[in-house]
Amino acid sequence: MEPVTSRSEEATVVERPEGSGDDTARTPPSGITMATASGLTGLGSSRTGVSTAAPMILRAEEHARTVALVRLVFAAGGAGLIAALLQERPSPGKWACVAIVGLTTAVAGWLMLRFRDPGRYDHRLALVFGLCCVASTLATAFYVGVFTPAIIAMYIGIYFFGMSDSARSGWTIYGTGASGYLALNIAALAGAIDMQAAVMPMRQPDPLATIAVTFVCQVLFAATFWMARQSRRATLAAFERLERAARQIQKRDALLNEAHAELDRERAAKLGRYTDQQVGQFTIGEVVGRGAMGEVYKGHDTEGDRPVAIKFLSPALTGDPASVDRFLREADVAGRLKSPHIVELIHHGLMEGGSPYLVMELLRGTDLGEQLREKQRLGTSAVLELVDEVAQALSVADEAGVVHRDLKPQNIYRAEIGNKRVWKVLDFGVSKILDSAENLTMGAAVGTPSYMAPEQARGSGIDHRADVFALSVVAYRALTGRPAFTAPDSVGTLYNVVHVQPVRPGDLIRIPEDMERVLALGLAKDAERRLGSALMLSASLRQAARGRLDERLRKDADALLAEHPWGSDATERRSKRSNRPKA
Repeated sequence: MEPVTSRSEEATVVERPEGSGDDTARTPPSGITMATASGLTGLGSSRTGVSTAAPMILRAEEHARTVALVRLVFAAGGAGLIAALLQERPSPGKWACVAIVGLTTAVAGWLMLRFRDPGRYDHRLALVFGLCCVASTLATAFYVGVFTPAIIAMYIGIYFFGMSDSARSGWTIYGTGASGYLALNIAALAGAIDMQAAVMPMRQPDPLATIAVTFVCQVLFAATFWMARQSRRATLAAFERLERAARQIQKRDALLNEAHAELDRERAAKLGRYTDQQVGQFTIGEVVGRGAMGEVYKGHDTEGDRPVAIKFLSPALTGDPASVDRFLREADVAGRLKSPHIVELIHHGLMEGGSPYLVMELLRGTDLGEQLREKQRLGTSAVLELVDEVAQALSVADEAGVVHRDLKPQNIYRAEIGNKRVWKVLDFGVSKILDSAENLTMGAAVGTPSYMAPEQARGSGIDHRADVFALSVVAYRALTGRPAFTAPDSVGTLYNVVHVQPVRPGDLIRIPEDMERVLALGLAKDAERRLGSALMLSASLRQAARGRLDERLRKDADALLAEHPWGSDATERRSKRSNRPKA
């Protein structure tokens, strides 16, 4: 593997939109959907099976079907009442039929008014209405004739409620209707019902024929209900396949966005302006990395007889005091931090032309970004190891009062040191020193948009919890193989960081629910509700992987996800709550 140091681009500095206050844009930019980074809005809340969007669509469809049925029953009930009242034949079931059908028609009229608003649809009221329809059908069959075509309406009701989202409603209507009609058949066969007194009398019924009709009707009831339930299952299965395909497409688009961003930052040239020159005791070799701030060269320490990496500020920026200060800040910070998981600073100084440089240990291996491009994701144990070692580096930085502010896969390096492999954190060039009063960015959002904390994206004050958020985003990306927050441009990405929850990890991979809870706490939009340190994130993930997560953290995560579920947009949820009619 070619020896490299940091192959990352320099951190992006994004100015806040004028007049935005503490928030980024209140609404998504043109062309950016609410769920650009986290999948289709409302999708992905269930671990297996159909996610939340399908039931919502099917509920709307069921509401429309119910409204149509209510109108049909209202019209048919009114016509039936008129026909019964005009019928002069004295039948013992006439007034019972008129009363029950009249009640059902009245209920249908009331539900026509109530269900005009889809938000007032209630499947329990629909079930009560269905039972009224069953009673009306049985009363009509008793009045017109037990073995007449009047019972055909029962098949419509059984099929309709068999298609319901509520299996209990379907079974209730089927069981009540089939058993009620069977009771009428038995009573008629036993002579308890005078079939000659009905509107359509049977003068001399054949016992065998009526028994056969009874049996066939029960079989057809069961077949109708079975067909309805099978149709419902097929619909849900189709939604599941559709949503699974949609998630794959979204995942592919997210990875393409990430790949395009990586390609834009790569430079093919190996030779730079300082190649083959000497700076102090160090000989400068080929370029091994380029970024907006400068170049990284492979070098050699002639006195220590060891390879080194030499980082130069771009000549175009040497006249900019802020850029020089930002570059030298990395030397200042690296001098404070001593950890096997932070790249070692060996020397720093100025070239004859005034360009500052840093001499660091030369690392052999690959950064996490390159590994994820090749493998797409890491195993759970590998991610736990990664988070452990990066957390140790961030803990050292925290103790020194330093916030990295640009933690991302390209700044996390898998170094091969002898027979060992160690994760190291690179590039403290945009770090924030908490005990320093200077502000190099003057309120701008500093970092890489996809890995910024929400408070960082707003340009607000930050502390070490911003690095906890970034490490949680890295862990999410390494576990699921999908970026947590992404969009075609940085403005859309920042909107998602501040307002949108990523897709639930369990919809992308198999993962314990407790690990999802820990990730949710690490990705909390409010820093006060976020895990307090990188070491706490690391320890909690290990506990969660073993099924031993602290109960307090479990409750905190559940409360957080109840307020802001996976895959949801906080702005959209607030808008819906504000528009909800008050009681």
